Amino acid sequence: MDYSVDGLVPTTIESPKTLDELSGCLAEATGTKQSVIPWGGGTRMCIGNVPRAYDVALDTTNLINTLEHVPGDMTVVVDAGVRVKQLEDVLAKSGQRLAFEIKRSNDSTIGGAVASNASGRRQSSTGGIRDWVIGMQIVLPDGTVTKSGGRVVKNVQGYELHRLHTGAFGTLGVISQVALKLQPLPTESQSVLTWFDDLEAASKMGAGLYNSVFTPEATSSVQGSALIPLIELCGEQASADVKSAVLVRVSGGVRSVERQVNEIKVISGTNGSIGFAVLDKAANDSAWKTIESQEVDSTLSVRITARNQTVTELAGRLTSQYSEDEVSAVTDLGFGAATLTCTLKNLERESAVANGIIDAAQKSGCSYTVENCSTDLKKSLDVFSEVGPAIELMRRVKNQYDPTSLLNPGRFVGKI
Repeated sequence: MDYSVDGLVPTTIESPKTLDELSGCLAEATGTKQSVIPWGGGTRMCIGNVPRAYDVALDTTNLINTLEHVPGDMTVVVDAGVRVKQLEDVLAKSGQRLAFEIKRSNDSTIGGAVASNASGRRQSSTGGIRDWVIGMQIVLPDGTVTKSGGRVVKNVQGYELHRLHTGAFGTLGVISQVALKLQPLPTESQSVLTWFDDLEAASKMGAGLYNSVFTPEATSSVQGSALIPLIELCGEQASADVKSAVLVRVSGGVRSVERQVNEIKVISGTNGSIGFAVLDKAANDSAWKTIESQEVDSTLSVRITARNQTVTELAGRLTSQYSEDEVSAVTDLGFGAATLTCTLKNLERESAVANGIIDAAQKSGCSYTVENCSTDLKKSLDVFSEVGPAIELMRRVKNQYDPTSLLNPGRFVGKI
């Protein structure tokens, strides 16, 4: 594995296999004042500001000793290095699943997904990772092992400090083990794609879904350069008039799924869709993978969050404004988040598009994260949006947990 981060390479690579080894690695690094960047599967290492220093790459993928699934309690306790897909396969044997989805699940680790609060399609209906973590084991920079929460829901008590570490990108401590609540695996799942020649109509259709008698498992709208290929891979023809498509996934019992699909047809038609397709399994897999690939394979990726209507309108406006740069937008309806992507090799143009998206996001009251961009561009900005006065509290928390600032130095919000 290439452990470089924004052009920096470590002098040492550590791959602990046990909790004691992980604790020892961190204690030694702190004692010698070496900066440490934790690594999981590496799928989200592109997120974060340029490090101030980088001495030790701490690979957690060998922390795979624990995977304790208790089907009766609908919980699982798992070490940080276990791959998400491996865990999903184990849970499926008992008719259960993770409540959240993770992109590139074959490579992603549980620890990395939790540390980066990774987003996925089902967050529109089930919320994010933070809502499903009930316990956590963390190793602090000095090697101290701490625990928060519990292994089963009824035993969770005290301060929920695991929420502090979810999405902290490993700046406060290294996650070594996580306890999660689970969901039943649905009997049936079906996806529907519908498309529009009017952005406002597509937005109303999305809103209509979340005001109906059921909640879709996942709903994503697509604008920009990815739009036509998405429609065509479903075996349908798309005209140049198409402005937006809405991809919806529903799940449940067989009859329940049939009713939901029929309801989607009604809502789609009521809002003036110009095309509609119920996807077979092959097209279903291809459609969602196309969306995922659009987000993870682009050289520039900016995720914006705000109220659902604000994000939807902004995504439509920006894809139109930067159509010559083939900017695409995938919006998670019901959650208020959109990822705008494109592939640009010219730094000047990349900078213009990225700063244009950031400026528009700020003016619309949106938060943003530049999830991927060139290192040269990253050096000129903070990839995380400003958090206002809260930054001082965040700095105090960082100082409390990592007083020598050796964990991921400079990579988090405000270049903490």
